[in-house]
Amino acid sequence: MQYSIWIIPPEPIFSQLKNVIKKLSVKYDSPIFEPHMTLLGNINQSLPGIEQKITELASYVNRLELSLGPISFSTTYFQSVFVRVNSTARLTQLNLDVKKLFNMENNVFMPHISLLYGNHDMTIREKAASEVQLPLSSFVANEFIVAPSTSDPNQWKHSLTISFGFKN
Repeated sequence: MQYSIWIIPPEPIFSQLKNVIKKLSVKYDSPIFEPHMTLLGNINQSLPGIEQKITELASYVNRLELSLGPISFSTTYFQSVFVRVNSTARLTQLNLDVKKLFNMENNVFMPHISLLYGNHDMTIREKAASEVQLPLSSFVANEFIVAPSTSDPNQWKHSLTISFGFKN
């Protein structure tokens, strides 16, 4: 089985995003899923192997400050409508570190949190994106989530939760 490493925003941003996802999924007949930013997906390693590597990495990571950017849309199923997560040097370095850990250095990283999945027409995607109103928000992430990489969001249960462990 393949796995993904996620970062999930805390409350109240989590609930705000979840409500947007629910509203869009009902309106545009698409799946409901948990709001998350994929740091790296489709990792083809055993869960114990992933746990060992991510636990070691997490021990060097302190709180990760992130902020939401503009709402946008794309051509792919899993990026139909999304909110960008603003890039920072720390976030980009963390992505590079994770890719190196799993020998997946050719993976492109565009930090975002999806709000709508589906093979919608581009005009529908644009319309849905224009309907989303989110407050400009920043948040602090404190943990990695490891979840299965499957095409069915109903199977995206948390396999591992690994807290950041850097102590000053």
